[in-house]
Amino acid sequence: MNRIKIPILVSRISKLQRKILNEKLKNFNLEASQGIILFKIKELGETTPKQLIEMGIIEKPAISKTLTKLEKLGYITKIPSLIDARSFSVSLTKKGEKIEECVNEFIENLNNEFKLILNDNSLNQLENLLTFLENNLIKNS
Repeated sequence: MNRIKIPILVSRISKLQRKILNEKLKNFNLEASQGIILFKIKELGETTPKQLIEMGIIEKPAISKTLTKLEKLGYITKIPSLIDARSFSVSLTKKGEKIEECVNEFIENLNNEFKLILNDNSLNQLENLLTFLENNLIKNS
């Protein structure tokens, strides 16, 4: 039997998640990656583009364009740095918080689906394995 390679399987699962979230966010003129950014901004509070990049949420070349789009749509507000005129942080607007609630609901529902399929021990093992893989990929990149 020809088994699917782990990186391919992880990629396929990620693609399916993005596809479902893209559909949910279509009415807000957003893609899954932009919704995840709103989710992380809510989680972190006021944050900088650099922090979003370092978390692996978005690539450096795309951050400026993405944050500009989110600002134009009224989902985030940019807060200029008092120290460096070129720097800024971002926070959610009330409109952005509503979108974040949609993303959070999607993530919670998906998490609950995993909990229905896997027992607590399997969930812990899966989380530990994925964290281990992520940390090793980061270390080796």
